[in-house]
Amino acid sequence: MKTLKKRSEFLAVATGGRTDRRAFALQGLARSDEDPSSRVGYTVTKKTGNAVERNRIRRRLRAAIAQIGDDSIPPSADFVIIGRRAALSLPFTDLVRDLISGLRPALDPKTARPRHGRRPAAGKGRQGNPGRGPSGPDHHKTDKHTAEQNKG
Repeated sequence: MKTLKKRSEFLAVATGGRTDRRAFALQGLARSDEDPSSRVGYTVTKKTGNAVERNRIRRRLRAAIAQIGDDSIPPSADFVIIGRRAALSLPFTDLVRDLISGLRPALDPKTARPRHGRRPAAGKGRQGNPGRGPSGPDHHKTDKHTAEQNKG
């Protein structure tokens, strides 16, 4: 199976659908060209672990794709598999089963996420960032302002 190599290809697939599983997230995009082969890209972020763990996750995901074979993968489609740490401890048969069950739903454009980043968290302030509470960078400005109002 062919692999995605360029950043632009990964970004194009990110605009398509998305399916979340225990050990990975799967992004998919159906291509409109005449090439019937499918392509897969693998990515594991640095926050997942050190280089050894990330490479083990990537190898397990590649082996799962090889186990599936080309006949089970939808034709003329691009997929990006975003590995998670659970891929290290999940039994290989479950990993393959999750991958097979997620391929077709990942091509559905209705499951796409917005490109602007994380989903807003409930009750975490305006921006959904739990680390920016009253001790944020602008907190001292509001303290001065409220202190002046309370004096007068």
